[in-house]
Amino acid sequence: MKRIGVLGYFGYRTNQLDGQTVKTRAIAQLLEQEGYDVQWYDSQEFKYSRLSIFKMFWMVARVDVLAYLPAHNNLRVIFPFVWLISKLCHTEIHYFVVGGWLSTFLKSLPLHRFMLRHINCIYSETEILKRELAEWHGINDVVVFPNFRFFSSTPTPHHTPGHLRLVFMARVCRAKGLDMIFALGDYLVQSALNDRVTIDFYGQISEKEDEQYFRSELSRFPFMAYHGPLEPSVIHRTLEAYDAMLLPTHYPGEGLPGSVVDAYISGIPVVVTDWKYAREFVTDGESGIIVPYENGQKELNEAIERLLTDEPLLSKLKQGATQARTRFSAESAVAKMKFAGGSLSATQKH
Repeated sequence: MKRIGVLGYFGYRTNQLDGQTVKTRAIAQLLEQEGYDVQWYDSQEFKYSRLSIFKMFWMVARVDVLAYLPAHNNLRVIFPFVWLISKLCHTEIHYFVVGGWLSTFLKSLPLHRFMLRHINCIYSETEILKRELAEWHGINDVVVFPNFRFFSSTPTPHHTPGHLRLVFMARVCRAKGLDMIFALGDYLVQSALNDRVTIDFYGQISEKEDEQYFRSELSRFPFMAYHGPLEPSVIHRTLEAYDAMLLPTHYPGEGLPGSVVDAYISGIPVVVTDWKYAREFVTDGESGIIVPYENGQKELNEAIERLLTDEPLLSKLKQGATQARTRFSAESAVAKMKFAGGSLSATQKH
């Protein structure tokens, strides 16, 4: 049986739930369901035991394929050692990118660019990142591999005419657009629409400074509430009760937010800023509404007012979101893995 190692930030020690941990866990689960012998190493262990790095290196040496999901520091510091061991031990490296930061990150790292040209495959979340890796760095073994989720049921739409239930589900920090959501709250109050709209927040709070800001602003609006992080098993059942998701992000490393994927699977459209990769995943007027990335507050306010007053538009967007969900299934994801289905090229270890 093929032995697959998964190296990434699982976050099990603290039950960290963010884009990095969710995708890392999903890759491991997908490979296990496909029948592979899966071993894994949680890079969160570096914080608790430096010696555990030898356990990680031993895994890299022993597996046939390494599914690698590094964050910035892991790629910068650990990857050269992982790459060297892979060459000595004939381990394939398949790098699954989380976010959209890689092409910019590599500009000042010529050694890393060389090493990444000599691994088996990079799985990019977006077409733009794939193109940049080729044009800027000469890295051509790249497959577009969007985020995915495990799901089977069809969402049940919920809506109360004349009322709008909005949801934010992401890491709770300013960079994900909290400032624009609270400015939207001011607009709703000024327009006397606040009794017709609710906004609920889910997610782990990022930093103490963000928490102070978030809780202070949240307290100003009786129609807003924070409910903590959602466990993955209840995300889609929870989200389908809403009308639309808010994600006016200005996070610089945004790739394909898992929030957008979860919204579609739950049958609700998204209202997002026009971040670098937004139009690869959100069709404006069909699966969501896109507002300007810079200075888009007026457009965000107007978009929410339209959703509140234009029932046919909201219904159309919900249908479009439900149709978009098929792009992000586990079945679609596994078909794009170059080492799946018996196509392993490395000599298996014994």
